Amino acid sequence: MANDLVTIRAANRQYKALHREEILARQRKRRAENPEKTAELKRKFRLLHPERIVASNKAYRLANREKIAASKKKYLAEHPGQQLAYERAYYIRYPEKGLAKQESRKLRERAKVIRERSINTIRHDPDTVYRVVSRAVSSALPRFMRDDVIASMLLAVLEGKLLLEHVGARMKDYVTGYNREYDMFKTLSLDAPMGGTDLRRIDMLEAPAPYEPEDDEDEDMVMLRGGQSLWR
Repeated sequence: MANDLVTIRAANRQYKALHREEILARQRKRRAENPEKTAELKRKFRLLHPERIVASNKAYRLANREKIAASKKKYLAEHPGQQLAYERAYYIRYPEKGLAKQESRKLRERAKVIRERSINTIRHDPDTVYRVVSRAVSSALPRFMRDDVIASMLLAVLEGKLLLEHVGARMKDYVTGYNREYDMFKTLSLDAPMGGTDLRRIDMLEAPAPYEPEDDEDEDMVMLRGGQSLWR
């Protein structure tokens, strides 16, 4: 009996594989002739197999990503008010997400203003920006290395990748980048212990005296601390 059942199932699978289009056509015809019964069967299937519905929808979205995006774009172009209504209803339901979106937009706008201010400053007053960057880069570096680091930082300011108020904080990043790109020998870590001892190289260095500007209104230091520049 079991062998007969296995044989029947194998024959059914073989028939369905050979007559797939014919079977699908009959199914479509039955669904068209009995829309109410088809809808009821679909409803029961969704209730019994929700995970299969979710997986099927996900697979369809992944396989037709471009088609769905084009359809959504066309629909929004034809119904501009629909998107606004949807967003309004969504943020009324989830007010915390609306507030988070507003804060994110404010941060982006502020970052854009600061970036434009830095770019305008270096375009209109490059000497001042050079002086600010030069004071941020340690004079203990070799002259050729220091010049390259300053040049890299000035270019980053001009391209909007480095803000004037971050010059002092990110100076070490550009020194590290220089070492990775040009250093032909292995750069020794100051935190690594010296051979045969527990003493670190950094312990042998004397801490530099803190900078104390002679004038409280030192323009370069104000700019380094993120102060307002003359070029808005």
